[in-house]
Amino acid sequence: MAPTPESILFDSLFFRWASSNGDTFSVESVQNLIEEGVATPNIYLLLENVGEVRTARENGELVTLAEIGPGQFVGEMSLLEDRLPVATVVAMPGSRWIRVSYSLLQEAMRSDKALAASAYQVFACKLALQLNRQNAFIHRWPGVEVEPLRKVLLVFGEWNELDVAWLAGTGERLDVEPGQTLIQEGEPVDQLFVVLDGEADVVVSIEGTPTSVGSSRRGEMLGEMSFLGDDGAATASVKATEAMLLLAISKERIRHHLEADLAFAERFYRSLAVLLSHRSRDQLISRGMAAQAMALEELDLSTLSHVTTAGRRFEWLCEEVAQR
Repeated sequence: MAPTPESILFDSLFFRWASSNGDTFSVESVQNLIEEGVATPNIYLLLENVGEVRTARENGELVTLAEIGPGQFVGEMSLLEDRLPVATVVAMPGSRWIRVSYSLLQEAMRSDKALAASAYQVFACKLALQLNRQNAFIHRWPGVEVEPLRKVLLVFGEWNELDVAWLAGTGERLDVEPGQTLIQEGEPVDQLFVVLDGEADVVVSIEGTPTSVGSSRRGEMLGEMSFLGDDGAATASVKATEAMLLLAISKERIRHHLEADLAFAERFYRSLAVLLSHRSRDQLISRGMAAQAMALEELDLSTLSHVTTAGRRFEWLCEEVAQR
């Protein structure tokens, strides 16, 4: 069974902690909880009724991205990326929420690895659902190619050297021929893949029509969306457009490692949450959305050092696998 917002949030240790430590409040009239382009210090968890998520296009047009219901939450993308919100979140009359400050949550996670792992797992699972829904409607608008930060650097920036060494020792080299379908939408995927070289087309079925939603290049990860789903089924098809070199890691072995090492679980789920958050933001930007947030963005120079370290780890992994 595919996960739902309610099952992702309400069954989690993170929700139990938030219920005990956050501020519960009700909204009597329409209220903006988060403003696009304005820094927010909080995550908001929706308990009852509905809210709306809206963003601005470059021409000033407002687009409703989603109506959200119980089990949904907002504000985690800014926490994960340390960037301005890409959308405005509107609470509707009669809705009830829990407000959790970033600072309170971060302080608690520093001393409780189980809470940290749970929170980042919940964030990642929620963002996977968000991307699936976003894929279904975002292509109504014409888009342009956005050159994003190599996504693997987001992952390897969260991991440490021991994590990367474990990955290298656990994974297997996989060579893929041009035209080969690596992942089929709707079919189970039992491995996670890191793209070390080459490129593939990513296609989803939208109202019965195969639609390209992007490409996966050197430095991308494949299979992470199905890893986060209960049924393990692929949410998109992936077909190599040229020869590819991959590192394939058994999902079963990853899960055993997550259960045995909470610190690794924290880093792993945080890396997936950061990855999916950037992917969601990039997709909106490519369609001319999140215009207010982008107009106010500044380059964070501290990120460059983070990326350099991650790049060294990735290049080491490429060399290790290429020699096999």
